[in-house]
Amino acid sequence: MNKKIALILAILGIIVLLTGCAPAPTIPPGPPTPTTYTIKVISQCGGCWGNVVVNGVPSGGYLIAWGAVNVSGVPAGAAIRLEDEFGWVSHTEFFNPVLGTNIVFNYF
Repeated sequence: MNKKIALILAILGIIVLLTGCAPAPTIPPGPPTPTTYTIKVISQCGGCWGNVVVNGVPSGGYLIAWGAVNVSGVPAGAAIRLEDEFGWVSHTEFFNPVLGTNIVFNYF
């Protein structure tokens, strides 16, 4: 009986030596973190409208009162504000992608 066990262990040892150990599984990298985002700027008041300005540069997006507009190419931490045709400038909202991609203006 001991000879059978020894023979089986020897065969298993030879198989392990010939095949080697399996490589450790690799964990695929997660999706890359974007450097810019597409945000949705939302008006939640009748007086919240105008051109969307990102970091002092007009984005080309225009927000109508009670509406929404998408703006692309916005970096994290960007300062978002509205400027209307009469020269009024809104308060500034700062974009934090951790909190989502909606920027809401509910007062000018």
